[in-house]
Amino acid sequence: MLDIIGNIFDSESTCLLKDSMMPITGTTQIFPIIGSPVSGVFSPSAFNLLFQETGLDMAMVPMDIPVSNLSTFWDLLRRSTNMVGCSVTYPHKQSAFAVMDDCTPRAARLGAVNTVRCENGRLIGDATDGLAMCAAIDATGIPIKGAVAHILGAGGGAGVAIVDALCERGISELILDETDDIRAQAVKDLLAQFWPDVTVSEVPKQASIFINATTLGKSHADALPFREEDIKSAALVCDVVTREIPTRLCETATTCDVPTVSGHQMGQGQLDVQLAFLLG
Repeated sequence: MLDIIGNIFDSESTCLLKDSMMPITGTTQIFPIIGSPVSGVFSPSAFNLLFQETGLDMAMVPMDIPVSNLSTFWDLLRRSTNMVGCSVTYPHKQSAFAVMDDCTPRAARLGAVNTVRCENGRLIGDATDGLAMCAAIDATGIPIKGAVAHILGAGGGAGVAIVDALCERGISELILDETDDIRAQAVKDLLAQFWPDVTVSEVPKQASIFINATTLGKSHADALPFREEDIKSAALVCDVVTREIPTRLCETATTCDVPTVSGHQMGQGQLDVQLAFLLG
């Protein structure tokens, strides 16, 4: 499916979307993305183009749901006959987990969900952020199994999801880079409980995969998340930050002839894994 949506995040494709999208009718199934705010989300354009290309009579719409009104939304979702579920973004991922009737083992480990499927009024959740990064890494041909990965921001929402997904995929060793002591301990506790066979290190050493799971890089003036000498020796450099132009990290890696995974490519991987869960 990634071949279908390879150019989904191009600005030209997004501009064409309104003219080419399948018409919304009384039979269209609605898949909202909820958050607060949702003004900056790019998922609706990407998903709606995907629905068009695959012939699915579905539509994604953004819904700005304040925390104070979240319980009302869950009631509506349970009772609706044409809302098939929802995508969940900041700041609702942890509170969404608390109201699920069931969830995947992955979501249970993380205590958060970003994708919800509604089945006869029951809400079932999954956490696919880490899977999305793994899908994007797979597209590069760089193996995850047996690799050593250095993750900056390992205890954040995206970071811990990526840590967990890499462990699912057989990563050999993780170098955890997290400045918040509470978050750092939480991710170490997760690994000790669920992935005891994965070697964990906080001491900088050579890794094959470098992943920036922080917001560092949203501005081109930001410092590089990793040392340039480490970037040069890496097999793959990944960034969760989404920008219209490459981040400084991806730009530096490309200059060094090192393959990259951008935030946009992770977003493309997100479409596949979320839709697969939604459709059961």
